[in-house]
Amino acid sequence: MPTKSGKVQDHQVIRIRGAQQHNLKNIDLDVPIGKLTVITGPSGSGKSSLAFHTLYAEGQRRYVETFSPYVRQFFDRMDKPNVDRIEGIPPAIAIEQKNTIRTTRSTVGTLTEINDYLKLLYPRLATGYHPDTGKEVRPESPSSILRWCLNNLKDETVFITFTIPLPAETSIEDLFSFLNNQGYLRILLNGEVYRTDTPDCSLTFPGQAEVIQDRVKVSERNKARLIEAFENALRFGKGTCGIAHPSKKNTQIRSFSTSWAPLIEPSSSLFSFNSPLGACDHCRGFGRVIGLDLDKAIPNHLLSLKQGAIKPFQGERGAECQRDLLRHCREVGVDPNLPWNELTPEEQDWVKYGERNQPVF
Repeated sequence: MPTKSGKVQDHQVIRIRGAQQHNLKNIDLDVPIGKLTVITGPSGSGKSSLAFHTLYAEGQRRYVETFSPYVRQFFDRMDKPNVDRIEGIPPAIAIEQKNTIRTTRSTVGTLTEINDYLKLLYPRLATGYHPDTGKEVRPESPSSILRWCLNNLKDETVFITFTIPLPAETSIEDLFSFLNNQGYLRILLNGEVYRTDTPDCSLTFPGQAEVIQDRVKVSERNKARLIEAFENALRFGKGTCGIAHPSKKNTQIRSFSTSWAPLIEPSSSLFSFNSPLGACDHCRGFGRVIGLDLDKAIPNHLLSLKQGAIKPFQGERGAECQRDLLRHCREVGVDPNLPWNELTPEEQDWVKYGERNQPVF
């Protein structure tokens, strides 16, 4: 990248001067760092000599030289390239074109072990969105709830609540007595505040109740009290809590949760094809799908089953399958002498799928 003076900074390029490795003829070259550079040309023009035997060899050599003599003896080192000068070269990694590991799971990420680091990085950077509303989903903490309150409800007095489920047989006297003994003086029910020391026997519960953990003013001065109230509400609310405004009936300003629901919590397994969580549902993480092409299995629809319409059943390896097919045709009443295109759809389905509705060839 040019500076104000118009010169390229040395630390942003790799400067190669007088490269004479193999068939290179005293090449001078600047390779930008942080950009994709492609070396192209006809066979024998020196592509590999420049990329592998000059750039990679020097980058590897300098990197290995940073280790102690004891450690260096365990490395396979390349010879010093025939070049006058190389400046600004970082440690290098070379990936050859040939693939000695014949598996679809072998990738650049697995060969260089970058996958192991990406699996740890991606869960920390992941952002989730609700599949129905499109809103961002993220787990909350007492600190994040406090920040939201200070940004949106500063100097407002609010209720900090948590929800408890109520069995159908719960009586008002028992519930209010229990909450009062635990130190909770108020509950929020249908937008109304009720004291637990004076139970109202006419109340009916909708299956749950909002217990008021604290009534507090949102301010910088009350930070410690707010954090403590959020921690307790999240603990007793099994990871959820709410904030309500005491002056507004039937209004819960917002609810908070420490979970990723309805999403799955991001983990390293979600970004690994070796895990059932991260593997593709279609290929199961193998990168290929094994299937059956019926057009290739029955290429000629003018042949009958007896004449060899099913190609995989022909030859020595499929002779036994061919005999079994003809025997079962007689048992179920399918004429093996009819051309394939003259069989009824039901007869074709029987040949293709059998009784278990699975391909038989």
